[in-house]
Amino acid sequence: MKKKVLLLALTLLLVAGMTGYGTWAYFADTEQSLANTFAAGTLDLKVSDDNQPFGDGVSETWVLTNMAPGDVPGVAYEVSLMNTGSLAGSHVEIAFSHAIDEALNPVESDTNRNSTWQEMARYIEIQYMDYDGIVFTGAGATSGHAIVDANDNGWLDLEDVTLPANAAALDNLPTPLPNGGNTKSFHVRLAFRPEAGNDLQGDRLTTTVTFTLNQDASQ
Repeated sequence: MKKKVLLLALTLLLVAGMTGYGTWAYFADTEQSLANTFAAGTLDLKVSDDNQPFGDGVSETWVLTNMAPGDVPGVAYEVSLMNTGSLAGSHVEIAFSHAIDEALNPVESDTNRNSTWQEMARYIEIQYMDYDGIVFTGAGATSGHAIVDANDNGWLDLEDVTLPANAAALDNLPTPLPNGGNTKSFHVRLAFRPEAGNDLQGDRLTTTVTFTLNQDASQ
């Protein structure tokens, strides 16, 4: 019995030794991919109007002076948009903000020396507004982009477009192509409502229209 055990052990050692002699060596060669760079593209929105070339902003596109209640200038003001960046945008959104100049324009007949911008903006009617063929106003308004009388005064005005009820209508608009490939145009025609009273005499409303070019649909 002892001999069988010893022989078995010896046989296992021999097999293990023979396995060691069967190991091979392999060649290897390594190369590298060098000078890889990762550069972010750009979204670069430029705007222009009838009086100023494309740039990072324009001013005094719409100037209505010496207005009287019931005035209808009848002019559709235009702002054009261009993307000079290298990336395509997902959509454009438009936002309005206003400020009123009361203190610097005091007049005796002004019955309210503390008018708010809302009190003046609601009397400046938006008769027509569009962007790249998408109409925001009237019976022909584009589905999903019709602005509503959010302040319930009976007409569309510059206060309405600042209110949350109209945010979606002014969003998800077509973008100009990258690298200056084309332009998109925004138009608006305004009027001073005949209902405006003496409390607005001498007041001046300054309006800022902000166009945002967004990269992603989630923005």
